Amino acid sequence: MSPTKVSLDFSSDEFLADPWNIYKELRRSDPVHWSSAFNAFLITRFEDVQELLSDRQVGSGFPMRSSRRLFGRTLLDTDGPRHRDLRKLFMPLFAGGSVKRLRTEILVPAVDQVLDSIEAEMGSRDEVDVEFMERVAVGVPYAMVTRLFGLPPEDAAWLRPRVLPLAGAIEFPATSLDSALTAKAELIEYLKDKLAARADGDRMPFLDLVFPPGEPVDESMLGTATLFLLAGTETSVATIGKIMYAVLAHDVELSTLADKDYRTQVVRETLRWEPPSHTILRYATTDLNLHGVDIPRRSALLLSLGSASRDENAFEDPDSWRPDRTDQRLLAFSAGPHTCLGIQLALAEFDTLFERLSHRFGGVRLGGSLDGIRQGFWRLRERGHIFRRPDHLHVRLERKADA
Repeated sequence: MSPTKVSLDFSSDEFLADPWNIYKELRRSDPVHWSSAFNAFLITRFEDVQELLSDRQVGSGFPMRSSRRLFGRTLLDTDGPRHRDLRKLFMPLFAGGSVKRLRTEILVPAVDQVLDSIEAEMGSRDEVDVEFMERVAVGVPYAMVTRLFGLPPEDAAWLRPRVLPLAGAIEFPATSLDSALTAKAELIEYLKDKLAARADGDRMPFLDLVFPPGEPVDESMLGTATLFLLAGTETSVATIGKIMYAVLAHDVELSTLADKDYRTQVVRETLRWEPPSHTILRYATTDLNLHGVDIPRRSALLLSLGSASRDENAFEDPDSWRPDRTDQRLLAFSAGPHTCLGIQLALAEFDTLFERLSHRFGGVRLGGSLDGIRQGFWRLRERGHIFRRPDHLHVRLERKADA
């Protein structure tokens, strides 16, 4: 019997609104799905995705890959010794001890900058309406990354319009590579200016690591620096939006997020239930056969983190959001040699934000008209596939009662 034909269009309204039923059918009937639209095999089962992420017969680097053409040979697009050398270079900044320090020096001030502005807007009122995606989900990662790079926090408003084309160029389907290259060139000139103006005593944690003070700027690493601007912002934008989405959808009291263990469970379960990135691109370095399907060497593989994270053979009741589940395996940060280098910093960012939200505000609920909002909430328009997030999320934050 031939596999059931499944319509797969990452940009369609049907898919953006509810990809989960499509994934489920693919896992059942066509787990190695050939997509002629993307000229790639889509892999949808948890066990297969996890195994291929660690398989040395599957590579990340490919000369014509959009990210390679945009950023050059970075961590994202290299394998073997060069990839290990690059990870070793960055590890001191993203190791556990460093993350603890960065939490105090960078994450807390970044979060407080955003929450201070909301409290100031609230004034003497008991509550304030906030467009959460723009004010918080965008505000916090950009406040964080400017501090991590040692850039003026007020430059965040200039940075984002130049980071977004980079994200678009590696989406499915991709936006203009030419626009992304133009934006990248502007970002590189901006970073070179900041490095040239660096003075003794200036603290630029990321840039100091990549471009040591007193040494000539290694221009081959400027593409890597722009990649980190993207990686440190837009994935976090999506994740923060998804965590608040989950909190609202499941009537979680903001005060309960003051408990660290529960907060950790909420973050991890949301990353499984609604991962911010649904697909990772890899390439077969040799001929493969998976579930009877021949995959020729150099074939593109779309490893579906979104589908794998809802695999009924890996997780009990996978479509339900259950922070208390004992199995909280994560693929949201990839796995194997290309596991996200910034995983500990990202988790600390999400933890810091929702901890401080729970301490500074008394509650959160959906904003806007309440007529039909609960029914419409589950159909929030989302966009993106590599950076999948709600377009908008209007919330109402309540003043915390005096102790």
